Amino acid sequence: MPRGCRTPILPGMLSALLLAGCSMSRKALLAPASQPQQQAPVHIAGTVGEYARLSGGGEMPVHGYGLVVGLGTNGSREVPAPLREYFTQYLLKRKIIPSHSESGQISPQTVLSDLDTAVVEVRGLIPAGSAPGRRFDVFVAALPQTQTRSLDGGILLPTELYFTVQGPTVSKRSRAWAEAEGPVFVNPFLDPNVPEDLAKFRQGRLIGGGEVKEGRTYRLQLRQADYQICNLIRSRINERFGRGEEIAKASNPAAVDLKVPAAYGQDQESFLRLVMHLPLSQGGALEAKAVDIASAAGSPGANHEELALVWEAIGRQVLPTARKHYSSANHLAAFYAARTGARLGDPTAAEVLARFARMDGSPLQLQAIEELGRCERSSVVLAALQPLVDDDNELVRIGAYEALLRQGDSARIRRISIKDQFNLDLVASTRNYVVFATQTGEPKLVLFGKDMQILRPVFFSAPEDLVTIHANQPRDQLTVIRKIPRTGKCSEPFSVDADVRSLVTTLGTLPAQRSDQRRAGLGLTYGQVVSVLYRMCKEGDIRAEFRLQQLPDVQRIYRDTVTVGRPDTPGS
Repeated sequence: MPRGCRTPILPGMLSALLLAGCSMSRKALLAPASQPQQQAPVHIAGTVGEYARLSGGGEMPVHGYGLVVGLGTNGSREVPAPLREYFTQYLLKRKIIPSHSESGQISPQTVLSDLDTAVVEVRGLIPAGSAPGRRFDVFVAALPQTQTRSLDGGILLPTELYFTVQGPTVSKRSRAWAEAEGPVFVNPFLDPNVPEDLAKFRQGRLIGGGEVKEGRTYRLQLRQADYQICNLIRSRINERFGRGEEIAKASNPAAVDLKVPAAYGQDQESFLRLVMHLPLSQGGALEAKAVDIASAAGSPGANHEELALVWEAIGRQVLPTARKHYSSANHLAAFYAARTGARLGDPTAAEVLARFARMDGSPLQLQAIEELGRCERSSVVLAALQPLVDDDNELVRIGAYEALLRQGDSARIRRISIKDQFNLDLVASTRNYVVFATQTGEPKLVLFGKDMQILRPVFFSAPEDLVTIHANQPRDQLTVIRKIPRTGKCSEPFSVDADVRSLVTTLGTLPAQRSDQRRAGLGLTYGQVVSVLYRMCKEGDIRAEFRLQQLPDVQRIYRDTVTVGRPDTPGS
């Protein structure tokens, strides 16, 4: 199902974790130490991050074993002995009956021995600051000792995921932190006729297929116990973020327990980042800190990201200082000042961000577009973003689309929901056609340009004849047929209008029976639809550029796993 979730890593916390602390009085905390010591950087000095580290705020690796079904004859009968009993109990507990069972009764042993099924290893990283219900990507791989050929088109049955540090196990587990299920997305660029690609069909990902089930507790652990500092941290956090509610509580002289405010319920990580950058000074000293940050922002080699987070953590009282830098000749200083202003609710900051969003070739252009998407909806924001979907740079077009989608711009974007599968977005654009497909966060196909067509006559056949599309005459409708994976037989033919929107809708709609006794669609998974579109663009049947969303680094998910000789380890 289409779901969105996207959250960055916590760079500020990583910096803070590297700093050694010492016990200090409140007076010493707010003034430089008299004894010689290494001076902390201005974005760390005097903040929560100088005196405490965050516990529970990082990514959590989770792991489990699951069953992928719907593979036709590409699965395998092998189930390692330690897992056979586990899956037998799992199938009985979940009361899972395969959809192809005519009698409605089938034993776990029959399911496990079916070539339609494969046992897979499931791994993921629960993002930092994730609340229950948060979606995240998971990665699946056929076990190396099995003969599974491909996971393409498969569906992962509900799989519990547990915290893991080293070797996976199915015994002596604690509570499940997350659960994963859904269609497997296999690299659409793979070719079954290329020997080097064959092993890669055994691995895939579930886009937004993981769901956090258990919330995590967050605690600030002082580097050295000190009641005065601990109490000051508690007081400053409640003053800045509490709004009458106690969200920070000093449980002992070395720890402060945190509760995420309701305002940050959907973005817990932002709250945690700001807490770590919150200065502990107050009154006039806090204003002086804001000025120090402004001065540091103009220095060569300044860490503008970290400095801006300190400004943002201070709050709206920094706006007069930040506004002075909106017109700075130093582009980094101007951009991060405007970003701070926008996040703190200054409407004039959007004009500065709009200037950067229109700045072709600037390394800040895409960041400015993203920040505009986060701003409160206004004529300034929409006027800056809407023309950018016609930009020469495809990354700018995609970034502008994402920002407009967040703004809820129905004038430029029309969304079609392919129920229980993915979203199809049509973006009004006057430039060349582009097909954009996501592979992380939320399954989503985006068509840039008006009324994108399939050129006719056409004869297209997907690898292994999964889908055949043909039209003999320039004005003919398309005839679309798919091969049924389990039986190898062909579906009934579908007559489809020769526009890409209609083709995608037919391919992706699940084959539920309509009132006229015909099937509603062909029921390809999102990954299979993406593969068809990619190949049709490549072969010239669709005159559009195909762009696949860049994938974040996934190798770290496997860093604690022995991968020597494993064909299921993701390649570079």
